[in-house]
Amino acid sequence: MVATTSQPSDSHPPSRTRVALTVLFHSSCAIWSTILSKSALNGVEAPVTLLALQTTVQLVLLTGIGLFTGWIQLSRPPSAWIAILPLTIARLVGILAKTYCLASVNASVYQIARGLLLPFTLLLSLMVLRPRPYYPPLSLAGCAVVMSGFGAGMTADYSQMLTSGKGVLLGIGSSFTTAVESVVVKKFLGKGDEGMWQMVWMSNAMAVLFYIPLLPLSGELTAISGLMEPTPEGAEPGPSVHKFLGMAMLTGLSGFLLTIATFMQIAVTSPTTHMIVTAARGVAQSSLAIVLLGEALTVDRAGSMLLILSGSGLYGWAKDRHMQSKKPPADYLPVSSRDEPTNEVEMKPR
Repeated sequence: MVATTSQPSDSHPPSRTRVALTVLFHSSCAIWSTILSKSALNGVEAPVTLLALQTTVQLVLLTGIGLFTGWIQLSRPPSAWIAILPLTIARLVGILAKTYCLASVNASVYQIARGLLLPFTLLLSLMVLRPRPYYPPLSLAGCAVVMSGFGAGMTADYSQMLTSGKGVLLGIGSSFTTAVESVVVKKFLGKGDEGMWQMVWMSNAMAVLFYIPLLPLSGELTAISGLMEPTPEGAEPGPSVHKFLGMAMLTGLSGFLLTIATFMQIAVTSPTTHMIVTAARGVAQSSLAIVLLGEALTVDRAGSMLLILSGSGLYGWAKDRHMQSKKPPADYLPVSSRDEPTNEVEMKPR
C-alpha cells in the first residue's frame, strides 16, 4: 500500500513538536548536503555528474526501503507518470540551479546569493495557490529588508571580485527555481492519488532518465575521464576521481535524507515557512563553511546575512501575528462548532 501523508494534515493541523522536529531534521540535512557538495565541487567542477550520482544513490535507497516497507509501487500506469512530470521538472531545474550556483560561489555566501527566495515565493504563492495568501504590510516590509540584504551583499562581493557576475545571476535563478519547486510540491502534496514516498521515488526515477542526455551535453565526462589519467612523475597530484566519487556517494546519502526532509517540511508547513527556515540556517552553514572549507567571512557578508535573517524573522512574526488575530477567543466558540470541521480548516494557518 502507498503511504499517503497529505490527507491527514488537511483535517488535523500538525503539532508544534512535529513541525519543530521536521524543521530541525530538514535544516541538518540541508547544511551537511551543501557542505559535502561544495567540498566535492572544490576538487572537480562537475555539477551535473555530481547530481546524477546523487540521484542514482537516492533512487537505489528509495527503491530498497520503499519495497521493504511497502511505501512504493514499481508498476504505475502511464497517466501517473505523466501527472508527476511537472513536479519532476520543477525539482530537476531547481536542484540544477542550486548546484551550479554552489559551484560558482562560496558556501559561506550561498544563502546570500539566493536571498531573493522570499519575494519570489510570495509572488508565486499569490499567482498559484488558492485561496490566495494575505500578506500584512509589516510582512512586506520584512520582504523589503531581505531584498536589501541580497542587494548589499551581492554588490559588495561583486565589487571586491569575491563573487563573479555568473554567481550573482545563478543566485537569482536559483532563488526563483527553488520558489517554484516549493509551491509546486505544496500543490502536489494536497492533490492526486500518489502518496509522498511514491512521488519522491517516481520523480527521482524520471530525473535519472533526464541526466542520461544531460551528462554528455554538459561536457563533464571528458573532465572526469581526464582525472583518471596517471599523474606525470614529479608533478603535483591533481584532484582525485576516487575522492570525487566518494564525496558523491556521501552527498547522495545526505541528498536522500534531504529529499525526504524537504517533502516532510513542506507537507507540515507553508512554502513561506519553508523559505524562512532556509534563510535561518544560513548562519550555521556559513560558520561550518568557514571552519571546514577555510572560506573567508567579510564584514559585508555578515551584515548582509543579518539583514536577510532579520527580514525573514520580521516577515514570519508579522504573518503569525496576523493569523493569531483572526482566531476567535476559545471561550466564545459555540458548542456546535465542534461538529463543523470545515470552519476550523479555514482558520488554521497555511
